[in-house]
Amino acid sequence: MDARVAVAYVAQVVIWGTTWAAIKVGVTDVPPWILAFDRSVLVAGSLAAVALAFGLRFPRDPRTLALTGLAGGINSGMSWAIIFWAESFVPSGLVAVFGATAPIWTAFLAHFLVRGDRLSIAKALALALGFGGIAILVGASGEIEGGPALLAAGLLALMPLGWAASGVIIARWLGGVSPIPAIAIGAAVGAVFLIPFALSELSAPAQWTPEAVAALLYLSLIGSGVALVINMWLYRRLRPTTIMLSQLLITVEAVLIGGLALNEEITFGMLAGAALVLVAILVNGLAGRPRVPAQPSLPESAAATPAD
Repeated sequence: MDARVAVAYVAQVVIWGTTWAAIKVGVTDVPPWILAFDRSVLVAGSLAAVALAFGLRFPRDPRTLALTGLAGGINSGMSWAIIFWAESFVPSGLVAVFGATAPIWTAFLAHFLVRGDRLSIAKALALALGFGGIAILVGASGEIEGGPALLAAGLLALMPLGWAASGVIIARWLGGVSPIPAIAIGAAVGAVFLIPFALSELSAPAQWTPEAVAALLYLSLIGSGVALVINMWLYRRLRPTTIMLSQLLITVEAVLIGGLALNEEITFGMLAGAALVLVAILVNGLAGRPRVPAQPSLPESAAATPAD
């Protein structure tokens, strides 16, 4: 791993480890889906402006546009709808732990979609350990009680499957697309997805306090405008499983920030469940080093200038 890749990897971890707490701060004063919609709009608008200012080419052929929109819609639409809503009543650190199962889902999907990355016995064990850890977390956290919280737990457990699918799409088919225009398109698709959710909260009280505004700007400009672009840049240089394993460090950082900065309770049962999830991730990471398949060539019309 060369120096640029290492620095980018660390930067992604540091930034995304803080976004969980920023979401918690934002949804304290602003309805969650309105905050998520505003974030997606700001990300799409700011990155589109940057792309146009620097003359970066947007993908043009229908297939690449569809894949770009699908990957972005999963990350900026479906995932944000679940995360922002869940953080209205679930601790930010605990929400992050659910996200830590993404590497396990990635290994599962890679078995079917990536040549040379078969689902071994060790990876199957990691998958089972990961879901066991999630079950312990759900039972150990006093915060997951009642219908809405249990529904949030179920959605959070499935959400990383979408992340894994998005990562495979980016790695296999979007390697030649410039990250900044691609993220702008994906965030725009996410905004469209979030419209009905945001409309359902128009009558809810929203207090745009300085803390809420700061959280929105940080999430939009740094958490997405910087970190999502870094993430897509990394997919052109590292395996999807390697990138997803960063969730291990991101989760630890998020739990620590939630406990220290937001006074979120961290119980022994939660730590045990989180430890089991992290063991699952390590087992998955040690299960094998798959070869990276040759990337299919993109049509000439889809070629883009790298945003290095």
